Amino acid sequence: MSYIKIEEPRKSKDKNWDDFEKLVADVFEKFNYNVISDERFKDKRWHQIDVIAFNDRYAFFIDCKYHKYIAPSKEIDFIKKQVRRAKAYIKIDERLTNKKSFILLVTRYKPASLFSYNGEKQRIISVDINSLNDLLKNVEVYEDSLYSII
Repeated sequence: MSYIKIEEPRKSKDKNWDDFEKLVADVFEKFNYNVISDERFKDKRWHQIDVIAFNDRYAFFIDCKYHKYIAPSKEIDFIKKQVRRAKAYIKIDERLTNKKSFILLVTRYKPASLFSYNGEKQRIISVDINSLNDLLKNVEVYEDSLYSII
């Protein structure tokens, strides 16, 4: 599988949030993932997940962030909320019940390293849009480092 060329999104003032989410979904589709975008569902409360991407083996629950900077404490808050949403969604979509499921923030801007790690568990919790190709092309290599919920 070759790398997918990432076209730089328009400047923020011209930017529609949906454009960035669509770009993320497109990258997963190019790597043969099934994609569900802007999924809204209800269990005890209403939830929304930007992108859900899955194949025969993996499921990714992606929160798209177009911010220039995300404070590490904020990043952890985003992840905790996404974990709750993902666990709720897995209960209602049988296609995802037997897959290794990962939580991932995809950002526009590159973090300090290729992938962003949380402190205690040393897990990949975010990746910039331009590094997403590398992650998906080598997902088996990164599998044990991704933030897994199952």
